[in-house]
Amino acid sequence: KTIADMIVHSASQFPDAAAVRYKNDGAWHDVSYTELEGMVEEIGLGLIDIGIEPGERVSILANTRPEWTYVDMASTSAGAVVVPIYPTNAPEECEWVVSDSSAIAIVCEDEEQLKKVLEIRERVPALRSVILIDSADGGCESARALDAITLDEIRERGRARNPDELRARRRGVRLEDPYTFIYPSGTTGPPKGCVLTHGNYRSVVDMVDSAAELEGRETIYLYLPLAHAYALLIQLLSIHLGATLAFYGGDT
Repeated sequence: KTIADMIVHSASQFPDAAAVRYKNDGAWHDVSYTELEGMVEEIGLGLIDIGIEPGERVSILANTRPEWTYVDMASTSAGAVVVPIYPTNAPEECEWVVSDSSAIAIVCEDEEQLKKVLEIRERVPALRSVILIDSADGGCESARALDAITLDEIRERGRARNPDELRARRRGVRLEDPYTFIYPSGTTGPPKGCVLTHGNYRSVVDMVDSAAELEGRETIYLYLPLAHAYALLIQLLSIHLGATLAFYGGDT
């Protein structure tokens, strides 16, 4: 009924189907819907462990990659609101989105994105947590200065918690609750945050499903930024249908 319970529903319907396909070391790797549900649960519980409460905002500053989807679904499952930031944004643009949305956590892809956050850190006092996707950058100067925690550590902390906590969070999400704040790039002046509810995106997914734009078990190659409303819709529609999201790996 909401975006928060979408992963659980799809995992029950398409447990062994490939949910995510990504390229690593020259080979394609699949993540099943059952495996995706497990990762989302670990990250969601890890976010709860670091103190993220329902309704609080979590920004994602990363390119289109599997971890974007994992964090999006995990934050939503924990009752948080996802605030995407275009990975090409300058530090000042990142500052605007973080401050205007009152984000309390930001998930950064790598050292390049961490440097942007480090530059604006003193001007966004509400920001409590910085999470790093690429563990290899965990020892960099920016990560140390920001006291960043890696996504792997978040998952490890999540594994130590009771899954019932995340189930309770999911049950508490209502259709009228915000799912995401999207900051379109085409507005005049600083981008305006567009509040999109669970009911809004759920209805659009159902509408596109009825139009048969995509079919279940198809493979969708995703390369648009997931900070973009259309790319986000394609992600959700694919999960709803049990399709496979093949992620952009650097060369379209």
